[in-house]
Formats: sequence, structure tokens, C-alpha cells
Amino acid sequence: MLGTEPEIIKNYVEDGRVKIVFFPVINHGNPSVYSTVTAHCAGAQDPAQFWQMHNVLFENQRDLWAASRDYFVNTAVTLGLDQAAFETCYDSPEALAEVMALDSIRRDRGVFGQPTFDANGLIFAGALPFDQFSVALDSQLAEAVP
Repeated sequence: MLGTEPEIIKNYVEDGRVKIVFFPVINHGNPSVYSTVTAHCAGAQDPAQFWQMHNVLFENQRDLWAASRDYFVNTAVTLGLDQAAFETCYDSPEALAEVMALDSIRRDRGVFGQPTFDANGLIFAGALPFDQFSVALDSQLAEAVP
């Protein structure tokens, strides 16, 4: 996923033609829940930090099975986030509720695996190569032109 996503961002998001919206897939118990809360709270401080945290957690996903609250706090601090603000968010029932609500929305949409991409209703399941996204996105964008 991290291989294709940067290409999509470079070729479609940066010029404003495509927008990426993230919905968590919480399907691995507490590691999924607290990783998602961590990324959510990073994004609450700075939207760009959401993606940076997302990438760090994804790259270190094997560590998440045994990760404690301290692991997530230390990761946030390492990325330069304000520790007190992060901890307040991380410990809040509101952050957990928001994450779980997003997870519920994706389940209602029938998305159960990861990665899954939805381009205006066109579903891509799995880590597909960029060229498959490019063909589909170019087609979608051509249809959108008046």
C-alpha cells in the first residue's frame, strides 16, 4: 500500500484532482483500535501528522501487537507532537468514539479487508499496482469533465 499510495498522491492528489479520505479497518482487536486512535490524535494536532503517523505505524506494524500506551505516546513525541495534547486526545472517550464511528461507516459500506480503495464507487481490493489505479482514475476524471 505504501508503494502505490505515494504515486497516487504525486500524480492525482497534489494537483487537486483526487482527494484521499481515510477510513480505518479495525479488524485486529486492540492493536487496530489504539493504532487508529494514535493516528487520529496525531491528525488532531496537524492533519499532515495523521499521514506521517499512519506511515510510521504501518511500517512498524509488527510492533503494534505488543504496543502499550507508552509506545504510542513515545511515537507521537518522536514525530514532534505535543505530548500533553496527544495524551489528552488519546485518553479521551471522544477520540475512541470517532474512530469506532468511522469503522462502522466502512463496515456499512461493505469494506472488510485492507487495503481497500473506493474511487467514486469503484472498489479496489488489495495492494494493486499504480497502473491499475491510474487507468481507473483517469477514466473517472474524464467522465467528470463537463
